[in-house]
Amino acid sequence: MQVTTQHEQRNRPVTNVIKQTFILLALLLTLQPAHSQLPSDPLRLQMENPRNPLLLVQTSAGDLYLELFPQAAPLNVQRVLDLIAPGDIYYYDNLTFHRTINSTLIQVGAPERANRSRPIDTVPDEINARGLGLEQQRLLDERGRPHAWLNVRDLADFQTRVLAPLYRSMRITDADQLQARQETVLQRLKEMNLMQAYENMGYRYNSSLPSRRPQAGSVLMANYGPDTNDGELLITLTDTPWLTGTHTVIGRVMSGLTLAGQISREPEASVRVFRIRMVDFQSDTSAADV
Repeated sequence: MQVTTQHEQRNRPVTNVIKQTFILLALLLTLQPAHSQLPSDPLRLQMENPRNPLLLVQTSAGDLYLELFPQAAPLNVQRVLDLIAPGDIYYYDNLTFHRTINSTLIQVGAPERANRSRPIDTVPDEINARGLGLEQQRLLDERGRPHAWLNVRDLADFQTRVLAPLYRSMRITDADQLQARQETVLQRLKEMNLMQAYENMGYRYNSSLPSRRPQAGSVLMANYGPDTNDGELLITLTDTPWLTGTHTVIGRVMSGLTLAGQISREPEASVRVFRIRMVDFQSDTSAADV
């Protein structure tokens, strides 16, 4: 028979308490799914589709989370993913929000401001004009005024963006031809819808894509004309119907829209993007080199 010392008798209750505590903790862990311990899970719950890429945008003003929509714009989403992939240079690192319009939009991705080059190639637009209803929007209203979505500034702007492309499509090359066909031109203008006007400008559409409208909190590819998307990101803070049909929507602000609004009220180029990385839910961190 083993004799227990007085010291062991005094420590036995303490030892029992420790053992019971470990047993209780083990039981609690078995009751909780392992993934519930990850703080990134609340982010997944906010996503439209947990399989979509989720980007963490770390800025000097705070963090934004952007959910991308590869089904809606596969080529443009892949371009962004390529630009944030590990390499010699991360494209967006240390760039600024070089364009800010109060409570309307913010824009990032101009590498020239950091003495860097843009991508050599561009990505085509990925827009479903019919899915967005552009074929139902008349170019001119009953009083002959251009549709508000065209955002026409003046007569010269209308001539450049609407009339000149229309003349090209009709092969009108001089004033005499225009004079001879002016009734046809006027009839075409009366019958034209926004989709046709944009197609005259050079935009091409894909009816198989589930395109999104540029609403408040949308992430779009900025451009300077048809098929000129290269990497600049535009975040809208209000509905921007005048961008419908000309700008590809590639995602949305999942978290941080209030912060984006604050950035829009700051002077241009005053808020810096430290880095943009894809969130890796398995390791609960953003991608490598964070």
